Amino acid sequence: MVSLRVSTRATVPLSLCASARAKLIGGIDGQFPDIGHHSEREMAGLWMLPIKILDGFWLRFHDLDADNVNTWIIANQCVQEAACNCFIYGEGLGHTRVTIERVQIAPDDAPGVIVAYTFTNQDDRPRHVEITWRARTELYPCWFALDSHAYADGRDAGQWDQDTRTFLAKDGENPWYAVIHSETAPDEAQTGDLYTPQGSGKGTCLSLTYRMEIPGKGSRTLRFDLSGSCESREEAEENIRLLKALPADTAKKEARLQEITALSALTTGDPAWDIPWDWAKVHTDWLIVDAGKYGTALAAGLPEYVWWFGCDSFYAIQGLLCIGQFELARQTLKLLADYSMKINGNGRIVHEITPFGLCPNPGNTQETAHFVTAVWHYWQGTGDRAFVQEMLPLLQKSMQWLQSQDEDHDLLPSGYGIIEILGLNAEMIDTAAYTCQAWECFGEMLALCGCHEEAAAARDMHRKTREVLNTVLWDEEASLYCDACASPAFVRQLLDQILTANRRKMTREERSAFERMLDRKEQAQGEAGFLINRNWTIVTPIEGGQADADKAHRALEAMHTEEMIGPWGAYLSAVDHDHTMTISTGCMAVAQAKWGHADRALDLLERMLSTFGMGNPGMISEMSPDYGCAVQAWTAYALYVPVVRYFFGIQPRGEKEALVFRPCMPEKWDHAALKRVRVPGGSIDIDYRRTGNGDEFTLTADHALRIRCACQPGWQCVQGELTLSPGETVSVIYTRANQEHQA
Repeated sequence: MVSLRVSTRATVPLSLCASARAKLIGGIDGQFPDIGHHSEREMAGLWMLPIKILDGFWLRFHDLDADNVNTWIIANQCVQEAACNCFIYGEGLGHTRVTIERVQIAPDDAPGVIVAYTFTNQDDRPRHVEITWRARTELYPCWFALDSHAYADGRDAGQWDQDTRTFLAKDGENPWYAVIHSETAPDEAQTGDLYTPQGSGKGTCLSLTYRMEIPGKGSRTLRFDLSGSCESREEAEENIRLLKALPADTAKKEARLQEITALSALTTGDPAWDIPWDWAKVHTDWLIVDAGKYGTALAAGLPEYVWWFGCDSFYAIQGLLCIGQFELARQTLKLLADYSMKINGNGRIVHEITPFGLCPNPGNTQETAHFVTAVWHYWQGTGDRAFVQEMLPLLQKSMQWLQSQDEDHDLLPSGYGIIEILGLNAEMIDTAAYTCQAWECFGEMLALCGCHEEAAAARDMHRKTREVLNTVLWDEEASLYCDACASPAFVRQLLDQILTANRRKMTREERSAFERMLDRKEQAQGEAGFLINRNWTIVTPIEGGQADADKAHRALEAMHTEEMIGPWGAYLSAVDHDHTMTISTGCMAVAQAKWGHADRALDLLERMLSTFGMGNPGMISEMSPDYGCAVQAWTAYALYVPVVRYFFGIQPRGEKEALVFRPCMPEKWDHAALKRVRVPGGSIDIDYRRTGNGDEFTLTADHALRIRCACQPGWQCVQGELTLSPGETVSVIYTRANQEHQA
């Protein structure tokens, strides 16, 4: 699996080398740029969360038999592979017949990274070279650890042991260790505060010099093992022992990643689809963070958000279920549940948890509703009833907490939603939509767990909340759902603060139009729905299935326009047109596909996928087309949910160990296949092709599976209920309702 060779757009194109226990973040030039916002200028280098180990490492090369420049070398090519990085050095080495290749691997079986340099002599005669390899430690905690005053960052001090060829450094304030092992004994070793091309802070350096003869047409290799520990010297030494014992190859890791990409394997015949489809699964694997005693779960993004989020996980888990990562979905939900109970204890779900187990934000309102619905999605996708029953007491507290946020008893909880617009902690559309959906999911789970009286009450709350959502928060004039529900006085008071934060200044005409809307809303008295920024979140009632059908179709048509859709996908705000993210595009694509508009969904996804590799080789950036995090967890939701759940129509019903099959293929696709899609009890393969008889789907399951064939409006299908035996293949044909159907 090979990426685009190089980025030409991003300011600092990145390479990533990751396992659950180590993240090596660098530039595609082989350097370690000073990047980072939350942990300012600290995010490049080697992280073994919850701490950083190294700022980076660099190599100086001198061909003693040639007049080459003795300088810190920069790679002229980067190949980003799923299991490793490879850097090629040739240009810039000066007059030499030696080429250099650097491979770095974060193995699954040991914490840390293996870095191997191969020096190849292109000449017939031997070459004599001098090589200096230098590393800088930076034993530094993950974001918020210093701000919370839970930890202090000490100055690092280290010592080189020539006998074991090992360098051990310790933070002056904490039992944090960096450890480096050189497979080859150096000719010289230096430690202390030495020059490095990048890096700062309170680290210390190791510099190793090697004088070697490279035989004619031959090669020599230098290998370095990099590890550490946030617990003890003993653990650091054990980690380096495990790392040293591993071969410097990727065979085992590649085999595991191949197994991941083999699940929900898509074939369209279009590389613009098939290649990013597999890469996004790899990105999800890179984002797993194993922080030891602090937990293991899916983080939000690399390099900036390498910790755990309530909101991001809600979306990402739906993507994980579509690509068969059931265990990771469960692990992530469990971690959020455990920390939420530990930190809040009242059902409120946390916004974020760092790998040190610290909580900077106890939770935005919509995240509690998110969690309840995510547990329902998990049950449907996996059939894991035991987990739902384990979560039920927390879910009951969560719904009670949501009700407590509805101080004016209008069924709309208050508080910040997904988009934290400064000052606008009102009754937000996404909070309302997801609370409505949570009542529906909660009622279903209660009923299936035998709590029938509570289930009836939850269903009644769902009905009432849905009615409010589709009246108070619907703007008939615009045919759109509103951003928020608030009093006109509240909106007028915060108007400048809300509308000028991080956006262009309003024109006189826009200000006049907004004033007219305020006047109209004031006439109705009381709270009302307001279209303020026309943020992408106005699609959430439709994406979550809580919209009235007529309103859903009208709004989806109104939103698939240049006002809300740009070259890379859905704008965050239809007012600004400043930013696009995979989550805004993904939610819009899910909504369009859910309601049968597959062509619009495909258009959105193709815009998003056109950004593949623009920012960083082999990656889809968080912010489209080429900035923000290099990879983001919720991109899995944006890409996989529309295709698996709606194009191919695979909608598991885990509580019944059955499947609803309700496909809706875009016109542009006349054939495609999706193989090894995990569903409760096993997996299913689907081959699709458009024929003269209609859209034909060939279904094969590896287990006994009950299937209910359902239709999007305007389609029909002869089959209703099917039961597949293991290995049995059945063809199902869907036709337009006005076409003659042939079974």
